[in-house]
Amino acid sequence: MNSSRFDRPAANLIDLPNLVQNITSQRRDGVMTVRMGKEDRFLRFVAGNLVALSGVPASTFAKALVWAEVMTPEQLSACLATLGKNFRPEHLAQTVLSRNLAQKDGLLDALDCYVEEAFSEVIGWTTVKVNFTTEGPSDPWAELQVSLGMSINTGSLLLESLRRQDELKQIAQFVPDPWDVLVLDATREVPGDLPTDAVRILQGWREGMIAVSLFERSLLAPFRATTALAHLRRIGLVRPASSTELVVHADAAHAHGRHREAYGLYRRALALGVDSARIHLHLGELAERFGENEAAAESYLTAGVQLTDTSSAVIALRNALRLGSNREAPLTHLLAIYIQLDAKEEAVSVLMDLAALFEERGDLDQAAKAVRQAQELGVDPVGSSMILARLAAAEGDPEQAALQLELAAHAAQYAGRNEDAVNAWRQLLGIVPQRCEYARECAELLAGLGREGEAIDILRANLKHQDAAATAAHEDALVAVYEMLARLDPADTSAHDWLAKAYERRRDREGATQQLRHIAAAQERSGNFGALASTLERIVELGGNHSDVLTQLAKVRTKLGQDTAAGEAWVAAADAAIILGALKDARALVAAGIDAAPAYLPLRVRQAQVASREGDQTAAMAAFRAGADLALGSGQLDTARSLLIQLRRLRPDDLVVRIQLAEVTEQLKDPEAERFLRDVMRCAVRGNNQGMALQYARRRVALVGQPGFEARAELVELLRRSGDHAGEMAKGSELLEQLLEHAEFEKAIELLQRMVASNPRNADLVLQLADLYAAVDDPRQAGRYFRHAVCLLQVENRLPEAQKALDQLTDLIQGDETIPLARAALEKAHVVDWEAIRASLSQDQRRRLADEIGSGRAGSASQVVPVVKE
Repeated sequence: MNSSRFDRPAANLIDLPNLVQNITSQRRDGVMTVRMGKEDRFLRFVAGNLVALSGVPASTFAKALVWAEVMTPEQLSACLATLGKNFRPEHLAQTVLSRNLAQKDGLLDALDCYVEEAFSEVIGWTTVKVNFTTEGPSDPWAELQVSLGMSINTGSLLLESLRRQDELKQIAQFVPDPWDVLVLDATREVPGDLPTDAVRILQGWREGMIAVSLFERSLLAPFRATTALAHLRRIGLVRPASSTELVVHADAAHAHGRHREAYGLYRRALALGVDSARIHLHLGELAERFGENEAAAESYLTAGVQLTDTSSAVIALRNALRLGSNREAPLTHLLAIYIQLDAKEEAVSVLMDLAALFEERGDLDQAAKAVRQAQELGVDPVGSSMILARLAAAEGDPEQAALQLELAAHAAQYAGRNEDAVNAWRQLLGIVPQRCEYARECAELLAGLGREGEAIDILRANLKHQDAAATAAHEDALVAVYEMLARLDPADTSAHDWLAKAYERRRDREGATQQLRHIAAAQERSGNFGALASTLERIVELGGNHSDVLTQLAKVRTKLGQDTAAGEAWVAAADAAIILGALKDARALVAAGIDAAPAYLPLRVRQAQVASREGDQTAAMAAFRAGADLALGSGQLDTARSLLIQLRRLRPDDLVVRIQLAEVTEQLKDPEAERFLRDVMRCAVRGNNQGMALQYARRRVALVGQPGFEARAELVELLRRSGDHAGEMAKGSELLEQLLEHAEFEKAIELLQRMVASNPRNADLVLQLADLYAAVDDPRQAGRYFRHAVCLLQVENRLPEAQKALDQLTDLIQGDETIPLARAALEKAHVVDWEAIRASLSQDQRRRLADEIGSGRAGSASQVVPVVKE
């Protein structure tokens, strides 16, 4: 059923009695659902008569059996003991019938009583939601009522319910509260004309009876019990206990563990005006026990306010704070207590909680007052200033927010809490992003924490917010920012450019460089080449690392006959041109340098690098070759190695280059010599030069030494490919032994697989591979190779060894029917054909199955189908 139908406004405006009367008069069929709060009742109508009512607690029907005097309470208790606590009413009715505790007519009497009470209750509901459908949900309890033949005239039932409502209104002043303790006045005589229901109530009377327990345990239906009890009160035989007596009964119930009873009695006493901290504490404890946290919090709060003992009051208020959603009241009272006790730490904690609460509500002024009061009591200055800054920003006061953030940042730095200081500076820069000193402070902290990237981002973001007027007015502050940026990110050309301009304005480096250029021009004109060289070097030292300066310096060194120094200058000039992206100029400079200093090796290297960058591979290879030869001739093996590596990249299939590179690395005793030997070997394999590949494979094995499993395994593979089976067996066996000694089983298996693939009829290799698979717990592969070994051993007439292999196979694979057949064939000198053995076994199994199926007879025991009895 769609619950959204209850949400229609019209459903709330229906008069329930009129609706029932309309259904009766129109003789409607269907199910009416009545909802109040979380309670639902389902009324099923057939031709206007009520034939079923469900949704009522199952205990109501159980009590109706006693109310209608169908069963005694003892019989009902015994019956419910077998059904369990969460029984269904239909199960109870079926159990009563099956045990002959009542007949169908008795059940119908109980159903009449059950329907009268439940229907009267529904009619008495004030705010209801109603839905009527022609077909309702499946309900076993309703279906059982229909099957029993229940059919009640709805009009009569409605009149009775309305009469009961009127009667209850008339005696309302005498109906006790459910949690009233009822006291029998022993001084009064019991009238002789006392109604029967009242007499029955007095017969089961006991002192200190609570009204709710009387209704629950009464042998009378609720309406009859209520009217009888109201009559007893009206004539004065029964009175409710006074508030003092009520508290005594509540204390007794609490002491004896009757918590639900104590809870109700304490609440009733409170409603009667008994107001004490002890009762509120009891109520808070009991409400928490029953999961009523809000009620518990309210009781704890009231108790905390009334208690004079501060320790008990603090505990009560803490409980109220823990359980309730209203945190302000307990926090306020706790703060008053802590201030009175001069407990500053606890008061600070409460004030910060209050500040968070006020901030969450949007009461920013109160939150700020709480934080400032906490500051007076010694709260953490960093955290409190951050909170005040956040509150000021939320109120739209950026100046106050900036002030508080600055205070927080300085306090955090002073306390050595750099992370908190960074956070404060970041927030401060969010408010005033143009302040250079804030950015520099933040960047210094980040750099000290090893977070240079974040520091660079902070500085760059700050520089983006600088305008021309600010640059002119605060150049000193900007210089500090740019200097830090240049220090943290040396590759930042914009920072260097800005600094260069600033130094130029200050007659710093750039001005000195310019003066040195003028001096150099004068010295050149005078022919003082020695002094000119010194001046040019000073320009370079001051940052004049430009290609034209370096070229001029190289030419001057050449004129002075300083070939090595000239070569260095030519290289520096070429590097400067390369940095600027002027590859053509760099190539020309390198060519000029080679003409001037042909034996200077770095020039050859630069020539090759420039040609490679320009995409001229032919020139690059020639330059790398020439450089490598020059380096080898001059004994500069490290340089030769580097050049040969570059040459190898350009000539990926050149075996000679790889051989030279391997020879150089061996001479240098390079740790990567083995890698280059392997490269030579693989290149030779790709070129189908097996002889060269074997030669360098052996050299590689000799170089790596023991154990050298990878190198030796590749040597075995090369021997196999070259057809040297004897060498393969010798090297492979030697390697296999060492692999097994080092417990390298996976590598040993891989090696044996290759050797078996090369020598498929070598029984010893196959046996060894089978043993190895068995050792690594791989019975499937081990069994496969043991079977193959048996066949090979039989061919070689090594029958004892074949029998031993079969024994190992038997131990490895339990219950394999093919093994005994293979053993029998071996003993009879027949060929062991595993496929034939498996085929024979399969045929035998199919034959046995066919015999078993064919042996069945009609009516035999095998054809009896078991029957499951329900």
